[in-house]
Amino acid sequence: MSIEELIYILKTRSPSTIIRESEEEVFELIPELKECKGFDQHNEEWHPYDVYEHILRVVDNVENDEVLRMSALFHDLGKPQTFELDKYGIGHFRDHWFISKDIFEDFAEKHSYDKTKAKEISNIIRFHDLNLGKVDGKLKEEVINSFDKEGIIKLFKLKRADLLAQSKEKRKLLKDYDKQEKAFKLIYERRNKNE
Repeated sequence: MSIEELIYILKTRSPSTIIRESEEEVFELIPELKECKGFDQHNEEWHPYDVYEHILRVVDNVENDEVLRMSALFHDLGKPQTFELDKYGIGHFRDHWFISKDIFEDFAEKHSYDKTKAKEISNIIRFHDLNLGKVDGKLKEEVINSFDKEGIIKLFKLKRADLLAQSKEKRKLLKDYDKQEKAFKLIYERRNKNE
């Protein structure tokens, strides 16, 4: 499978169906995705699905946009490499977004993927799992400098799609995402007025 064929699949109405039907070829293109299949997250409170099933649900949950769908496909690929089981048997994936971002960047470079889209996807993956309502100082500035207003909207679209592919009880956080997105959009609007 080529990257062009993958992009074609990601732009279909139900990418997860075609990915499942073409697993062998997709896994050859993205070996890290194969590692996610059957990988139990050991956290029923948040994650009722294995990493692979979760990823495919996120891919289907985002709108048909190449940047969003590619971000969804790669956003949690670092989980198997960062998995830790705590003393209560609960799984954790500390800083998995850094590994996922590296996996995507290596993939993008290897396949000569569009550099502008790659940068946007890399940033979305980097910040997708951070609580953006609690960032301040240097990290907040890093988020603001990594996106323009349209980019922050895409980040929150992925965050919502990610949450919808987790435990139903956690969907109450969608309201927090709305408030966080609104706050970031105001920052961009103020900056644009001052320029």
